[in-house]
Amino acid sequence: MKIYDWHARYILQALWTANLRRYLLAKINLPHNPQVLDVGCGTGALFPDLYRTGCIVTGLDYKFNHCNFAMPHNPERMMLCADALTMPIQNGVYDVSLSHYFLMWVKNPLKAITEMRRVTKPGGYVMAFAEPDYSARIDYPDIFKKIGIVQNRSLQFQGVDLEMGRQLSWMFRQAGLNQVQVGLLAGEWKEPNLEVFLHEWEIIAHDMGGLVPIEDILAMKEEGQAAWLSGQATVFIPTFYAYGMV
Repeated sequence: MKIYDWHARYILQALWTANLRRYLLAKINLPHNPQVLDVGCGTGALFPDLYRTGCIVTGLDYKFNHCNFAMPHNPERMMLCADALTMPIQNGVYDVSLSHYFLMWVKNPLKAITEMRRVTKPGGYVMAFAEPDYSARIDYPDIFKKIGIVQNRSLQFQGVDLEMGRQLSWMFRQAGLNQVQVGLLAGEWKEPNLEVFLHEWEIIAHDMGGLVPIEDILAMKEEGQAAWLSGQATVFIPTFYAYGMV
């Protein structure tokens, strides 16, 4: 997949959590024009929405192509191409350090959360808006169970922690954060839509690549699409959020 395809995926993920982000950012009573660090910002999918809420955003990602792509999406033009485990940032700089579908990819997520706490001001917040728990996924009917098993295997091969979501609570506390709150994103299933299925399938097919023969992928796509458009499909991956005060 090309970076534009990944950006489209990240934009879709940002839409899934938009209401939650706005609610939580309003709930913690941020100062006017808060300084926000978006850790593992990817292509900058969160930048426009954060900017609209008055945040002054710095993006951080270790992939240069992500940083280069994200720069135009950040009105402040502030980007750091760096490792989240060793951020080149002084202590207590930001009002909020946040992440979004990120910690599951990190080899040492506890260290990343601890670094986020370090660069956040006393009284500020560390927030993880979305961390899935793939081991607890619900897939129906059987074709989606089959797809889910293969996708999980692929994600694990890529280095994803399939149970990151359930670990947020203790990791936030272990990192030294206070008043930790943890919750679960609600699911919503709208009318079956071919465009949504095809977009999701691009990601699934990418995950399956190298693990499943192409003819099997095409057969699963055909069967999965029929189940999706008939309204049979339920695919639910419990996705956790957490935030805590420094």
